[in-house]
Amino acid sequence: MILSEAFGPFTVYKSDAANSFLYAHFDNAALFMDGLADYLLSEENLLNYANTLTPISFVPTPAIYKKLYSTMGTFLNSELELLTFDEVSDVVRNTLGQEFRFLDVNGKTLVQKDKIGKIGEYALHLLLTSYFKVHCIIPKFRCTTDRNMSVFGIDALFFDPGERTIYFGESKVCNSIDNAITLINHSFTEYEEQISEEYKLVLANDDVFNLSQEFRNAFQQYTEVCISFEDFVKGASIKHICVPAFLGHGSGNNTVDMFLDKMNKKLNRKDFFGLDTRYIFISLPIIDKAQMMDVIMKKVVKKSNEYRNAISTI
Repeated sequence: MILSEAFGPFTVYKSDAANSFLYAHFDNAALFMDGLADYLLSEENLLNYANTLTPISFVPTPAIYKKLYSTMGTFLNSELELLTFDEVSDVVRNTLGQEFRFLDVNGKTLVQKDKIGKIGEYALHLLLTSYFKVHCIIPKFRCTTDRNMSVFGIDALFFDPGERTIYFGESKVCNSIDNAITLINHSFTEYEEQISEEYKLVLANDDVFNLSQEFRNAFQQYTEVCISFEDFVKGASIKHICVPAFLGHGSGNNTVDMFLDKMNKKLNRKDFFGLDTRYIFISLPIIDKAQMMDVIMKKVVKKSNEYRNAISTI
């Protein structure tokens, strides 16, 4: 059974673990892309991302404009990320080739991640906070480390204090939902290793990263002494975790029913670390990845310039 409900400018369709967020004007590509880009880049949403641990409202002050300008910089980095990937199947390699660009750097093949990947992480953050009502542990754009980043890494860290559940989110933005499913399924084959690394580098490093007070109140006594995620699970009596998977994708000839069916049937599920692992699958149809990216980046550049000018004129 497919249920639906209104959520702001979206109609949300739901079936089992799958959710599809259909933005208004889906039958008109130009109106759809312009409206969705405006929604994603609204001041309210940008400030949600920038100050998710201590929410603030938009007021036209130099400090707020600087915060907005700095957040825009997350999407405008001149250096695109070069990400590694381990041995992968031919299917995964072919899918990566359709979505990203391969580069040879000192004899090593790397994937050049396009900027819409950052937009995907950002959209996942917005939907987890505003629709699913869970709380960010730390925005991932603040988690810059010296590690050799993988194209299959953890994209969101959230916490539900009522359920005492940690969310380890995965995000992919692809030309098709089938490509997104292929890459997410590959990520899931290494997800225990990714979660373990995320624990060691971020969750157990409160002296380096400013983690949410809610998370610290619940778990700091354990993260201070537990070396591994497995030790942490045992010490803190963790019973379950949640894995939200975000799929931004072109629509092709698919319908919402097909998006939901593909996610429920084709996305792999397993219990990581022997824990009850709950899943949330999130589809955001964007009609055409390249065109959507073009619309978003033009607005990012325009708004970034407006915020910079506003700082100097107030």
